[in-house]
Amino acid sequence: MEIPCSNQAKFHSMSVRKFRTQSDMSPVGSKLKELRLRAKPSLSIRKIADELQIPHASYQFYERDDGYKKPFLPIEFARRLAGILASRGVDPSDVMALAGLKDAEAEPDVREIEAARSQVYFASLPVALPSENALADMFESLLALIPAEATRTEAARILAQRLPSGFAAIGPVVLDLGMRHGSASATAPQSPAIDHHEPEQPSRT
Repeated sequence: MEIPCSNQAKFHSMSVRKFRTQSDMSPVGSKLKELRLRAKPSLSIRKIADELQIPHASYQFYERDDGYKKPFLPIEFARRLAGILASRGVDPSDVMALAGLKDAEAEPDVREIEAARSQVYFASLPVALPSENALADMFESLLALIPAEATRTEAARILAQRLPSGFAAIGPVVLDLGMRHGSASATAPQSPAIDHHEPEQPSRT
């Protein structure tokens, strides 16, 4: 049976739309992998899984075309992922697009992610570190706070949180002026009473 021209055009248009829809609905794994590889510095599957605090196999499941079959990532997973990749130069809106959000829909999440990114300031300051023994004692006490079942990411987070209090517990560091270059008088000026002696008065006896 011959299909009228108008119906042929309509059928062709429907076929094209169906093809495009199937293409857009392809598994998201390859796109996710592309964004991970775009990160600078680079992120391995193990590293990004650690930062997401999920098992490595769980993350790898999302990247495998024969694993996660859905066309879009879960929204909460995409938000966490966008926060991690944003710190490595990947546009958060590109990550949120993997959750099916268009630019306008992703804008609130993108603004929140950008605002949460820590600002880094550089300064040159003289530093006096505690002795090796004092540092060893401090790190032993910090390591004792880490649960045995903690992941590397969790352990690093605990150390980062406790490090300032660890240094505070050591107390102020006293510089050994004998180890400093230059004379002691140049680094620690003495009081005028020591620097300038009054001449002795002759005895009248």
